[in-house]
Amino acid sequence: MALLLKILLAALPAVVAGLPPTATVKNGTYEGKYVASYDQDLFLGIPFARPPVGELRFQNPQSLNSTFGTRNATEYADSCVGYGNSPAWPYTLSEDCLTLNIVRPAKSGQTKDDELLPVGFFTHGGGWTMDYSANGVYNLSFIVEESVKIGKPLIAVSADYRMSFWGFMASQDILDAGVANLGLKDQRLAMQWINENIEAFGGDPAKVTIWGESAGGGNVGYHATAYGGRDDGLFRGIIAESGADGSHMKNLTEPQQIYDTIVSTVGCDGSSDKLACLRTVPFEKLNATITEISGSFYPIVDGDIIPDLPSALLDAGKFTKKPILLGTNADEATMFAGTGANTDEDIASLIQSSALDANTTELLMALYPDIDSLGLPANYHVQPDGPVGKQFKRSVALLTDQMFLSWRRLRTDAWSKYGSPAYSYLFESPTLSTAYKGTSHFTEIGYVFYNRIGLGYAAGQSPLTNATQDVLDLAKLTTRMWISFITDLDPNNHGVSGVDHWPVYNATGGYGENFYLHPTDSGVRPDTFRLAGTTFMNSIAKEQYGR
Repeated sequence: MALLLKILLAALPAVVAGLPPTATVKNGTYEGKYVASYDQDLFLGIPFARPPVGELRFQNPQSLNSTFGTRNATEYADSCVGYGNSPAWPYTLSEDCLTLNIVRPAKSGQTKDDELLPVGFFTHGGGWTMDYSANGVYNLSFIVEESVKIGKPLIAVSADYRMSFWGFMASQDILDAGVANLGLKDQRLAMQWINENIEAFGGDPAKVTIWGESAGGGNVGYHATAYGGRDDGLFRGIIAESGADGSHMKNLTEPQQIYDTIVSTVGCDGSSDKLACLRTVPFEKLNATITEISGSFYPIVDGDIIPDLPSALLDAGKFTKKPILLGTNADEATMFAGTGANTDEDIASLIQSSALDANTTELLMALYPDIDSLGLPANYHVQPDGPVGKQFKRSVALLTDQMFLSWRRLRTDAWSKYGSPAYSYLFESPTLSTAYKGTSHFTEIGYVFYNRIGLGYAAGQSPLTNATQDVLDLAKLTTRMWISFITDLDPNNHGVSGVDHWPVYNATGGYGENFYLHPTDSGVRPDTFRLAGTTFMNSIAKEQYGR
């Protein structure tokens, strides 16, 4: 008997080692999966809210109210609906989609002596209308792996949130019912879930950095000013890549028209409670109707989570004074500008598409003249028979600044004014084959996530696949700076030698400094490029842009 017991005890570690990782949260226990190739534990598709279906459709997200024993968390859940079921998306889309994913170094937090790890919580972009956390380009394993390699282990979390009409519809009915900006409120509830439960996975709830790109960058900006800058203790740092705001955020004209059209099309226009009626419409019918409607969906001022225009809140200091890392790509708007701008009239039309008045249009055209050396991409020169119009570079510079650079400068100036640390960057690495696109919107994602294998990219679109060593070195530096900020609230502890110290942004002299991320020329640079243009844009942010 003693010999048998000795044999069983000797075998026990091997048996235990073969068990899947588990974590017990407030509602029950989740069983994840171990990925040996990265030495990581994955917990996928974990609900953080009650399913927003039936009576909970178009309602503020509700906390979970049930308990369970053990549940499987080894596969991504359904992704939130954007515009219909795109055949290019390999995941099922559904209303029941409020879930999150956790990637941790293996066995984190398994004993009382384990140090709790910092947490990076990523929200994807997609213009508040599309994309999903399971998208391979946002794979969290690479950055977690690199964090372990440099001795700064972290836990990464991503989440899905309601989008398009499902998450950002707006109308007077919506405002009166207090159910605007549902996508932002979904993210907020995900943060609360993390705050309450991440310790079970080995994460430190006091060391959470919220992080997003594009609309996701805009999202974290809204969380900084949420409820007038109220600090709910949900995060200690912010990373905003290529953040942007909606426009005319107090103007309900277009959103109301979209809402009224959908209500009428699905037969709810005669109802005394149109929202209640919309909650009864079959998903397939409502989704098909939404997909047929053209228009934009974005956050609006609701007097609640967004109590006023972001520019007004920032000016008044009504934001959480937490350290922030933020920046833009050099040629953001080559993705949005189109290629056909040829004349001054084309540029004027582009400006006026934002509902700006004639005087503002004239001033902006003067600030953004048709001079090749001032346009974007800087190193691309328009050819007479080339693929883009004669004033393409002018249009790209104007839109890049209007959509992204002015957004970033408004925030770095505010953080500097109120004495809170901000680290600003400019990213430039035009590695794709189409020269006129330069370093477009989204380019930095592959670098930040250290996605060297091109996971989630279409053929030929991955910036790091078959890249030069200079480009790979830039990717390593970039991801390590992000890791350093998440772990230390300072991007400088990256362990790469020969790199300039990235200073805190100080605009007291009129402008601060950026860290310029480039394959062969990284370093600190004054933040003066096209300063007059963005200064003017930010001076009219409230009155003209409505943001």
